[in-house]
Amino acid sequence: MTLAELLISEPQREKGGETANERYDYQALWGLALIFKHHASGQDYALAFEFHDDILQMNSSSDPTLVKFYQVKTKDKGHWTLTDLTYRKLKKPPANTDGGDAVEVKPVVDNSAPKERLPSFIGRLFANYLAFPDHTESLHFASNLPCEFISETTEECTFSECEPKTFAKFLKKLQSEHPEATEENAKIIHYTRADLSLHDASTHLKGKLNEFVTEHIGSVMYNPDALYTTVVEECRSKSKYVGAIPNFGELIRRKSITRSHVEGWLDTVRSARAVPAWEAVSAGLALDGLELAKWSRLWAKYRASALDPGNEGVSRIRARIRSEILALSSEKLAMMDLVSEISKRTISFALSNMSPMDESTLKVMALYEVYAYDPAGDVQEVDPQPKDSQA
Repeated sequence: MTLAELLISEPQREKGGETANERYDYQALWGLALIFKHHASGQDYALAFEFHDDILQMNSSSDPTLVKFYQVKTKDKGHWTLTDLTYRKLKKPPANTDGGDAVEVKPVVDNSAPKERLPSFIGRLFANYLAFPDHTESLHFASNLPCEFISETTEECTFSECEPKTFAKFLKKLQSEHPEATEENAKIIHYTRADLSLHDASTHLKGKLNEFVTEHIGSVMYNPDALYTTVVEECRSKSKYVGAIPNFGELIRRKSITRSHVEGWLDTVRSARAVPAWEAVSAGLALDGLELAKWSRLWAKYRASALDPGNEGVSRIRARIRSEILALSSEKLAMMDLVSEISKRTISFALSNMSPMDESTLKVMALYEVYAYDPAGDVQEVDPQPKDSQA
């Protein structure tokens, strides 16, 4: 079976309990930071949330062969000890679900029977390797705080790189939980420092998002809050989806962020960069002073809205406007004539998808999209002068 098939057919392990909302959200935010870090490789990838473990990083969004598993744990202060990582809590007896006012009957406890325990953090992580031994590239225990037996300056290392005595204890504990563990396969278990602060992760991640945009596009004017909201909400929705995943395509659609998703985010910013400043655009517009001032305000407002792919109403109208730009590309209309014709063709659709909406707003949207649309594509080269003024 392929890795894609195995990921779907292999039953997921039972969760060890509910995660506090703040820490649950931290996992999604740190997953996004991991995407920013990996995207520069130029290789395809898919990062899935809450599937077999907190985060899965696959080496392809269509036909993966390797996967990295990340278990993300947070603490307010201190360090992680070897005991913290390998401790197995006692499994609680199932809760009484009968309802009503039945008298509680205490179960008879057989003290001679071995007590059932939950997996340890490292044991749960290693179980991923046992489930996918031919496809597991690495296993990662990721946290905002260091391990006491690893240097605080270390961003990532394998546990086998610790002091030999420490690794020997680590391996012994792991083998007591999973006898299949060996010194060799335990070498794929990593400690990874999660470089987001626990209680101010959003602010920290906004800075990383801005650095990411600058790295891939350069210095450009865009709406960072709108872009941040869009990408974070997409990650959160993927993380929180609990419906059925019947096939690999649904895993990608419902639970994963891929390279193409991220390029789509960047394309949104790139399209804004392609649009000239209002001063350059307005120079060729035949408008009276008051209308020109109104269009200037609408342009600034829409430029910000256009950077928010999460605004479904705006996105639908943008798509409709672009289809009309393409349809009119052979007409060689002057700019104002082109904008007016687009407005006439789309006004009913726009009114049903966005409120408030008026003719001036729609014309400004059309004007913006003419400039934002890829000039190397199908959009006509608009003539800023009216036909009757041409020689």
